[in-house]
Amino acid sequence: MNQLLVLDLDGTLLRNDKTVSEETIDSLVEFKNRDNKILFATARPPRDAYKYVPQKLRDNPIICYNGACMIDGKEILYKKEMSKDTVHQIIKQSEKSGYHQICFEIDDKLYSNFDTSDFFGKAPTEIVDLTKLDMKTVYKVIICNKTPISHEFLTILPNTCKGIVTDDGQLCQIMDQEVSKWNSIQSIIKTWNIKDEDIIAFGDDYNDLDMIKHVGIGVAMGNAEKAVKDAADFITDTNMNEGISKYLKENIL
Repeated sequence: MNQLLVLDLDGTLLRNDKTVSEETIDSLVEFKNRDNKILFATARPPRDAYKYVPQKLRDNPIICYNGACMIDGKEILYKKEMSKDTVHQIIKQSEKSGYHQICFEIDDKLYSNFDTSDFFGKAPTEIVDLTKLDMKTVYKVIICNKTPISHEFLTILPNTCKGIVTDDGQLCQIMDQEVSKWNSIQSIIKTWNIKDEDIIAFGDDYNDLDMIKHVGIGVAMGNAEKAVKDAADFITDTNMNEGISKYLKENIL
């Protein structure tokens, strides 16, 4: 039976220093060598995603932007973007709510109306007037705030999009209404002849909830948010203590 392993990156596959242990790499290589599939799923943009995936595992596709696109090397396998009208509505609602630090992800490039270094470190960013930016579609809008963003803000967004509050409340990631890691997974599993029940997904944050709930086996990391643990079929060890490798060795390999 072919199985699919779906792995979130930050807080799941990656340790806190953004590296992956050799034990985890070896376990994943062994899993794939048994005629199984591996798919990574992250909120990160394409330009960042492969950078953090170990060389031995880079021949696997990656879901980016929480599911707004899927790439295999330089090939785009799937994408779902927001319209210009929706994005302008988001800006208006954000500013009305007192959230003025806003970013756009367009064609694998980050645009913002402020210095993002406190949130994204040295990530290359073009600072512009977002209301005058020449665009047709946007993969993701990111609202940044030093204090936790209210979950009530999500309820006043346009009905053509949806948001997820992550990173201890400091980021609100907004995408098309149909975007999710799970929907992106669904776009490829028929090609691979894999059923929902043959999928194992690992995650730690709110943007992993949908896939954790829908796959055959949803595995929460020991460091996961409580809501993710509550939704999971299994809770493994933390991202700092070989959580993925331990699960695979105890249950599959």
